[in-house]
Amino acid sequence: MRPQESRLRVLLVAPDAPQADTALALGAALAESGVDVVGHTASESLALGLYFERHPDVVVLDSSVAPQEPARLVGLLKRVAPGSYIVVAVPAADSMPARAARALGADAVSLVADLPELLAGLADAKAA
Repeated sequence: MRPQESRLRVLLVAPDAPQADTALALGAALAESGVDVVGHTASESLALGLYFERHPDVVVLDSSVAPQEPARLVGLLKRVAPGSYIVVAVPAADSMPARAARALGADAVSLVADLPELLAGLADAKAA
């Protein structure tokens, strides 16, 4: 297996334009993690299509994509792709987006600053 094939494949669902620096921080966290971003979209509906097209190991969802219903994509993906692994990046561990993501079945909820460590753990598990 070539080295890049063993890297964690991530689908990023986050706003295109930086919003309060969250999108920039998320991009930096993914770059620091050394993952392969196999797709990026700011649209929940396009995320579903990209998921089935690209077959990522992990979906990283920025909770600001759908501010009114931040965890809606989590519920949709868990229904149509029950084997998906979803990490939701939230502004605070005990925020409403974090609670909603957990309630709808997110596999992990993380602050952006904690994403590199979380993704590194997932990459190690994949390599094992």
